Amino acid sequence: MNVSYLGPLQRAIARARSILFTPFRLDTWLVLGFAAFLADWFSGGWGQSGWGQKSRGGPFVGGPFVRGQFSCPHLHDLLPGLVWGPLVAGLVLLAVLAGIVFLWLGSRGKFVFLEGVALGRAAIVQPWNRTAPLGNSLFLWKLGFVIVSGLAMLGIVFATFGTALLGWLGFHERVAMAPPIIGGIVLAGFIGLLIAFVGVMLDDFVVPLMYRHGLRANQAWRRFLPLLREHLGQFVLYALFLLVLAVPVLLAIMFVGFSTCCVGFLLLVVPYVGQVVLLPLHVAYRALGPEFLGQFGPEFQIFASGPPAQAPTPPVTPAPPAPPVPGAPA
Repeated sequence: MNVSYLGPLQRAIARARSILFTPFRLDTWLVLGFAAFLADWFSGGWGQSGWGQKSRGGPFVGGPFVRGQFSCPHLHDLLPGLVWGPLVAGLVLLAVLAGIVFLWLGSRGKFVFLEGVALGRAAIVQPWNRTAPLGNSLFLWKLGFVIVSGLAMLGIVFATFGTALLGWLGFHERVAMAPPIIGGIVLAGFIGLLIAFVGVMLDDFVVPLMYRHGLRANQAWRRFLPLLREHLGQFVLYALFLLVLAVPVLLAIMFVGFSTCCVGFLLLVVPYVGQVVLLPLHVAYRALGPEFLGQFGPEFQIFASGPPAQAPTPPVTPAPPAPPVPGAPA
């Protein structure tokens, strides 16, 4: 089977041009930009904050235990721990809850934006309500995937440093720590690439299948996995094709940003404003995956053939002829 990569890209660009520029409507840009903001920005909303400050003192450092002698801790020794411990725990819990909310919003927003690209129609409330079961199913699947991926990476980290520590204790040479550390880095890099590949397959192909056939996330994966196994090489090349496309896009963004004395960078990092400014890229990328998937048969065709048709202009009804004036010549 001949699989094209440039053909879907050309059709995706044509779809973006038809939706955004024929004709140009500011309200379409603003509404679709908000849908892209929901779909993209909130999907990456998992905040990462480090609490790695080293403690320089405490009730059991230079206080209660001094040269092996025990002394009863005073209230002023315990007070910092009583304050900072719950505060840090509360902030971590708040960050986790915020990440879960962002993940839910992003999962719901993906179907809102996909419908706007599929139908060439800018709307938020109606698709948000109608695709709610699909968005909730996607959210639960992604939440489970994030948890499993995080546990896998933590397991690699602990196993790597534990093996390195055992090597150092056994040989008392730092060189003994090198093999397990190198092996852990390689394994973590491979797992990271696998996680990224699954993310691309989910957003570009599984989500469109969920939308097209009204499937839950697990059902859509069961429909997509046989195709993925049969054409694994083509889908790997698709992921590499996305990396190749990202290079000129990043270069163009850097050129515009530096040529405007970094004003362009400031616009792009502002939430929602950046999505509106780069909306043609967002629309074209959202259309690329379904256009590529449609090559594998009618079952996998998400869009109708060709760019979405614009609403036809209502015909002008001719005015009825004026009634004859009595006594006027015919």
